[in-house]
Amino acid sequence: MSDRRLILWDIDGTLVRWGPVGRLVFDRAIQDALGIDPDGHGVSMGGKTDPQIALEIMRAVNVPDDEAERVLPAVLAALERETSGAFEEFRATGSAHAGVADVLARLAETPGVVQTVLTGNIEPNMRVKLAVFGLDAWLDLDIAATGSDSADRRTLVPIAMERAQIQHGIHYEPDEVWVVGDTPRDLECANVAGVHCALVATGREDFGGLDGLGADAVFDDLSDVGAVVSLLSPDIPESVG
Repeated sequence: MSDRRLILWDIDGTLVRWGPVGRLVFDRAIQDALGIDPDGHGVSMGGKTDPQIALEIMRAVNVPDDEAERVLPAVLAALERETSGAFEEFRATGSAHAGVADVLARLAETPGVVQTVLTGNIEPNMRVKLAVFGLDAWLDLDIAATGSDSADRRTLVPIAMERAQIQHGIHYEPDEVWVVGDTPRDLECANVAGVHCALVATGREDFGGLDGLGADAVFDDLSDVGAVVSLLSPDIPESVG
């Protein structure tokens, strides 16, 4: 039984949905950095880090791997500029998913809970996307693990746990940590670290595609606020006497 929780939220597909601008900022970044129009590249973005997506797009448009690695920093810098400049586009074409604000607010008031994000977005873009709908108000972004830390999502859980220990002086055991995401890759990174995982079918994968993968829980969405908060909240010891 534990009286504390570290909750690591995915962003895209889990907390928020975007319109076409979510893909367009990558296309614009490639165009800006390389002068190549990558329209129709066909790269799937779900559950991947920004560096991984950028490299896959470049590979799809026949940029040699060694050149892609060399220009990746320039592409990511362009992606940061495009994302920041698309703030109002994100707001106009996207939305927070049902129940998200209420779940984050309730958990922020729950003793023993620390919430942050585990995301493939590079760090500046993570901040922009959360600020679009004010979700950053309930999250400790100083301990977030992002695509700026590693192109391999599977390495991000320990990074967040280490930062939480440094910032809050708490050593979280794996059983006290939850990853909440919308793709099998979120479950994979949780499994690698030996922590809990809840999946929500608000991204590209429907409930049937997520159920049975082995997550601790699968939700259609986060609209059943009480059930989600109950699952993610620390255990409350029974009073004695």
